[in-house]
Amino acid sequence: MTVVSTVSQSIGRLGLTACLLFSVLQATRAGLAEDYLRDIRPLLAGKCFDCHNPDKRKGDLDLERFKSLTSVNAEGEIWEKLLERVQAYEMPPPKAEGLSYEEFQKLTGFLRQLPATAKTDCHQIASDRSANFYQGYVMSRRLNRAEYLNTVRDLFGGRIDFHLDRLLPADAGGGEGFDTTGSTLFTSSIHLEKYLAVAEQITRLVLPDQSRGQPPELRAARDLILFQQPGWFENPEPKARAVITAFARRAWRRPVTPMETDRLMQLFQRARHRGDGFSGSVRLALQAVLISPHFIFLAEPEPEKKGIRRLADIPLASRLSYFLWSSMPDPQLLALAEAGKLSDTNIYRAQIQRMLKDPKADALGERFALQWLDLERLGGEVKPDPSRYPEFDSALARAMKEEVIQFFNHLVREDRPLLDLIDCRYTFANQRLAQLYDLPGLSGEELHRVELADYRRGGLLGMAAVHAATSYPLRTSPVLRGRWVIESLLGDKIPPPPPGVPTLNEQDARTGRLSLRKQLEQHRQNAECASCHDKMDPLGFGLENFDVLGRWRDQLGGQPVDTRGTLPSGETFDGPAGLKRVLLAQKHKFVRHLARKMTGFAFGRQLNGFDNCVIEEAMKALESQNWRATVLIEMIATSYPFHYRFYPKSTEPEF
Repeated sequence: MTVVSTVSQSIGRLGLTACLLFSVLQATRAGLAEDYLRDIRPLLAGKCFDCHNPDKRKGDLDLERFKSLTSVNAEGEIWEKLLERVQAYEMPPPKAEGLSYEEFQKLTGFLRQLPATAKTDCHQIASDRSANFYQGYVMSRRLNRAEYLNTVRDLFGGRIDFHLDRLLPADAGGGEGFDTTGSTLFTSSIHLEKYLAVAEQITRLVLPDQSRGQPPELRAARDLILFQQPGWFENPEPKARAVITAFARRAWRRPVTPMETDRLMQLFQRARHRGDGFSGSVRLALQAVLISPHFIFLAEPEPEKKGIRRLADIPLASRLSYFLWSSMPDPQLLALAEAGKLSDTNIYRAQIQRMLKDPKADALGERFALQWLDLERLGGEVKPDPSRYPEFDSALARAMKEEVIQFFNHLVREDRPLLDLIDCRYTFANQRLAQLYDLPGLSGEELHRVELADYRRGGLLGMAAVHAATSYPLRTSPVLRGRWVIESLLGDKIPPPPPGVPTLNEQDARTGRLSLRKQLEQHRQNAECASCHDKMDPLGFGLENFDVLGRWRDQLGGQPVDTRGTLPSGETFDGPAGLKRVLLAQKHKFVRHLARKMTGFAFGRQLNGFDNCVIEEAMKALESQNWRATVLIEMIATSYPFHYRFYPKSTEPEF
């Protein structure tokens, strides 16, 4: 058989296959069109048209105008949102006549068969032409307070706590809710004053005029910085240049040019001329390094050509280290970047795995997890009333937050499934937490992994930090807890209550005249309140076995605690174990929200339409690899937006 005849036969088979596929596609489309006219539009007319017609347009939505499948496909985003609302039992609204089981299955089945709306090219990031998708490109940003403190710690050897956290202003969250968001990391005159004071304080501690009696950790830091020192009659400048250049390279996270070193050496020489010793003269130059924008900012040099450009290896190293460690690159990562080896995919992935095993990766729990779960405020502006709960003090608050931090970091370090965050049979506790949790055999302040006897405590829903942060100072709140589950774990937004809505009667709750559950049932009689409370309250009741401090209770006010919940879908559950089953049934939604939050933390900005590709690709990888924690982190760190940046063209006119 000749090559020509083989190719002809192959083309023929391909043509037949294409014809068959085209026929199937046409038949599917025809079937959907018939289904829409016969079944779906009449169903919508009976359940939706009263509110969503050309006159009322409730929610700015007119469904009556969609006369055919063609018009439906032309505005696919509307129908994708409709599917989300129907699946969440938000349409039809709870107070209206709902869908029967058969109607629900028929409508959602039809909506899932509609063609997906146009997808964004995953190998793009936002630019001038796509501004409608974009909230602003990432500029070189200032280190936030935690990153600054971690960087100073690692710059001086990693063993010293300089106790600087109270000297620097706190940073607000932005973008996806994190203090890594560049648009909120402004620099004020207060910041500059504090950076000057901090630089002088640090360098005087490490390089004092007289080093005798210096504590061991400070002497180790001094030896790290002054790795070369001149003899009595030796010209000090060559060794000073080496010391200052090495320090600036690590502090600025890049090679230092000879011209930059020359400017720093002028400060060294000035101090020498006024009579300072070698360490004192070096100290002045190091202060200049620490107050330089090259240290305080994550600067990504702009290329000569504008537009979308791949990050060079050196700024990529910093982007990676501040994602995983909230700190500077270590010598190994910086050396690889300077050698241009991070462009090698295998080397880059190996660095991710190495860095996740390093103790500095604990910053993911400290910086990401607490902010994602809105638990940072616990012990500060959010805390139980001391007269009712005298057990709560700063040590217990630290232990509560540390349980969350160590649990999350354990998932990363051991590459555990992210679903452990919902349900598992272990946690981390010390003596104080063990007393709350009724766990035997623990003593001291250090937290240890402990196995749990049942499923009511494991996962986030059993942690004291969550219960204390979602309670009022004097009592628990099913509303606050339910809202936390919806917003922090599932990613849905609950709007603020409408103006004029009365609050619950605390006196009735305290005297027992009307239980909290009864009060909330009355509250839901208000139609404006019901749409949100029908979703929040049942979830919160599932956690009522936990008091304000997270202790287990079977009775409240002399009566058994009622932890039953009925969701808007009609599904019922009982207690934290039942609530966990509800959340596990929505595991895709939970993990997708977690993926979005971590992506926003890593990118340092609000996400945009182009970033949806990162989330979708991460979800596919996670589902195929048992939801392992490091899969998500690696997918974010290897994504296109993480490696590329948009550099805007000049606004000056061209001639």
